[in-house]
Amino acid sequence: MDLYNTGNANFKAGNFEKAIENYTELMEIIEEPTVQKTCFINRGLSYDRLKKYDLAIADFTTAIKMDSTDMASYIDRGISKMHSGNLEKAIMDFNHVIRLKTNQRMTENAIYWKAKIHYSQQKFEETVADCDQYFLINPKDPELYFIRGSANGMLRNFEEAIKDYDRAIELNPNYYQAIANRGTTKINLLTGNGKLQPSKRETRNPCKDLKKAKELGDNSVDDLIYVYCDKKRK
Repeated sequence: MDLYNTGNANFKAGNFEKAIENYTELMEIIEEPTVQKTCFINRGLSYDRLKKYDLAIADFTTAIKMDSTDMASYIDRGISKMHSGNLEKAIMDFNHVIRLKTNQRMTENAIYWKAKIHYSQQKFEETVADCDQYFLINPKDPELYFIRGSANGMLRNFEEAIKDYDRAIELNPNYYQAIANRGTTKINLLTGNGKLQPSKRETRNPCKDLKKAKELGDNSVDDLIYVYCDKKRK
């Protein structure tokens, strides 16, 4: 137990090389399967933090062979595959968890990471579908509403995107990225409908969002504020 606790303490402190030594030494001393599995998982997490993804994946794979019912190990392995750039193989692990549906929390995690991967791949329709599935389990995650809003924006579903940002901001009132994106999407909705130079009255609402985002620390909205909010316009 002392060795196990030392490994955990080193892991929490960011001393991952030391943690790996602790878990490896413990595996050489204790042959009990549950202890072995825990050490493989914790050592795999340590390797992942050190960006030694092949070693992390190998340890998670061993843990899965020891207990294929533990969905958390598939999530851990999928994340390491994702970190290494093997996105499709990561999705395979996440899909396995989603398909079995034996652990709701792990299913939620799998859908979350799958949505993040699809968005990074610019597969926006798939991203929206992932988020739809995710909200059946957890309808109170502002980050996923933000991601779905961004995906809907890229698909030019501006009204749906605004609804997503509304929900994200409702859940997290200081979510300045969502506030900025909502203001930008409102501008896109106006200009996308042929209003290349919308009036000051029309931009009052989106400008409120843009300026609020600026107040909260988002400097990326400066150009939009200048063009649509500060310039003298009718």
